[in-house]
Amino acid sequence: MKNFFKIFALLLFVFTVFGASAQNAATRNTQPTEQSTQAVYSIKVVFHCANGKALLETELVKKRGIISAVAHLDTKVVDVTYNTNLANPELIKEYIHQIGYLVEGDPAGTQLDKKACSHGEDHQE
Repeated sequence: MKNFFKIFALLLFVFTVFGASAQNAATRNTQPTEQSTQAVYSIKVVFHCANGKALLETELVKKRGIISAVAHLDTKVVDVTYNTNLANPELIKEYIHQIGYLVEGDPAGTQLDKKACSHGEDHQE
């Protein structure tokens, strides 16, 4: 019986040491580094419906340097994760304009080459 407890204690010690080591390694790998090339840019976009949300999320990721996009219908904010070596906030604004939406801060009278939807003109932000 004493041998059983010794073996159990030894196994518990081994699993604890290796478990802590693995956890520390996982923590090191998930923390951002100075070499990280990803950033998140959040911008308010003038869209009004679930179709606009879907359009922004699917079309932005097709653009160079964009990793992901999440549009929040309730706040109208789009969180864009991008590669900082390939894109920047000004380029992201341009991408949103290309899709057909205005963004907060656009000067009054800003014209787009195409509009993503027409029913948004009835809504006031």
